[in-house]
Amino acid sequence: MKTHEMSRTRFYKIWKGIHTRCNNTKYKLFKDYGGRGIKICTRWKKFENFRDDMLASYKDNLSIERINNDGNYESKNCKWATRIEQNRNKRMFKLTRQKVLEIRKKYVYGMGRKLATEYGVSTGVVSEIVNKKRNYANHK
Repeated sequence: MKTHEMSRTRFYKIWKGIHTRCNNTKYKLFKDYGGRGIKICTRWKKFENFRDDMLASYKDNLSIERINNDGNYESKNCKWATRIEQNRNKRMFKLTRQKVLEIRKKYVYGMGRKLATEYGVSTGVVSEIVNKKRNYANHK
């Protein structure tokens, strides 16, 4: 049986990294991926399917990005992006300082999910803002 012969490539390591982030509870950033409910679609559990879906548009200077940061790893939600593009898609950078202040002002117990939907962020981000766990106030 012939293998895909890609196990030493950067492309393959990206696929393995997706699995680690979503499935390995001991991975230091699991809380930001699998711990938030981010999953890998059934099709991509097999490397050859991931390769068939993503290799044609792959370049060595790009990395995998989920278009919807709260969505799963699947072909309709993933693309290759530069580091700059990825930084713009981080959860904490989607909010302006004004929006952060609005969330803090509007928040009352039990409103996290509603505010997350309204502002297009996760409930975890709303919690971080309300509890001032990160310095969101410095955003533009």
